[in-house]
Amino acid sequence: MNGTFKSWVGRHVDLKLLSREIEEFFRKKHFKTIIIKIEKGYSVRTSPPSHATIYGRVDVNVEGKSSDFTVTFLASKHTRSAIRLGFITTFIGGGNLLLRGLKSQEALDRLEKEFWIHLEEVIGRIT
Repeated sequence: MNGTFKSWVGRHVDLKLLSREIEEFFRKKHFKTIIIKIEKGYSVRTSPPSHATIYGRVDVNVEGKSSDFTVTFLASKHTRSAIRLGFITTFIGGGNLLLRGLKSQEALDRLEKEFWIHLEEVIGRIT
């Protein structure tokens, strides 16, 4: 999985509550979700709805302490694999796979952008 992350210091956020807010963000977009307690925090594991153009799951890890934590957005490698395979097989009909992979990447990029904006709002509200 490929990921991007952001860190916050001095915000005093309940990480369990933050994880629930993250879960709700994905549920509103009809993703299947589950929150799992991990060693240093929580992991929100999601699967896109069947009608979505995003391939594979998206996981979000919330790790650290209330006043010093990191949130990591982890996207499955399926989209990147579809693009790569589509490029390789373009000459034998893989163009469709390439197109689906590119659309998946666009949708994933939009989702991630919306996620970070939403997360900033949530952290501001629950601090």
